Amino acid sequence: MPWAELTDARLYYELVGHGPSAMLVPGLGSTARFWDPIVPELSRRFSLILPENRGVGRSISKRTPHSLSDLSSDLLELLDRLNVDQTHVIGASFGGCLAQRFAVDHPDRMDKLVLISTAHRFGPYLTQVAQILGQALRRFPFETFLSTMGVLGTAPEFFDRQQSTPSRPALPPGVSRKAVIQQLRCLASARFDEGEYVITAPTLVVSGEYDALIPNCYARKMAEAIPNSRFVVLRGCGHNPVMEDPDAVVPLLSEFLRDEQYLIAANSQPAESSA
Repeated sequence: MPWAELTDARLYYELVGHGPSAMLVPGLGSTARFWDPIVPELSRRFSLILPENRGVGRSISKRTPHSLSDLSSDLLELLDRLNVDQTHVIGASFGGCLAQRFAVDHPDRMDKLVLISTAHRFGPYLTQVAQILGQALRRFPFETFLSTMGVLGTAPEFFDRQQSTPSRPALPPGVSRKAVIQQLRCLASARFDEGEYVITAPTLVVSGEYDALIPNCYARKMAEAIPNSRFVVLRGCGHNPVMEDPDAVVPLLSEFLRDEQYLIAANSQPAESSA
């Protein structure tokens, strides 16, 4: 179980698999366990880097992060420590926001980018959603907050099916209220300056049909802002398709990351498909 001693954190990470490098950045308050549903199959094709963000899980903060740029710097330092010059980056939800920050700040370290259940602009609707979550986090017991996230972050029919099986928390065990609050504060300050939002990496944008936290209309707008991108809606999924339909997610990611000719043609408009 390796740790990397970085400038501002003692960062826990896992290395799994063989092949081209891919760094997987987990969602709000989540640990490396967030990716468990897809790691076994994906690791057959790729060398996976699974970091736990500063202050989350087994990673320890030396300094409190105040922005996504702080966390992006951690990822850059980790790649330097691992002697990885360039990598695919896959980010989900909060991790997708962080992956965008990394892509903008360090384009030379990016190969391809996958953004799952995320957005690039937080207008009135998404800001209100974030504020509701913040109020729930402050006012409710932490378990109630986790349950709220579980309901809002799950597709209705998948949630109904899960009621007949042992419940799964929205966030992994051991994740603290403090860590989630810090990440929400980083997200609240996340803004791209005018003209700054430039992502040059070939990008796959994935969104669930029933995502109530970040509806797929916002993911579509993000894809439209990224040249050389593809937008995919996963039918029947909510905010966490990695958990809800890993059998659809793994081949989608593998095809995109392994195809060297993928989206090479000059085309500023994203392609759209459904799965």
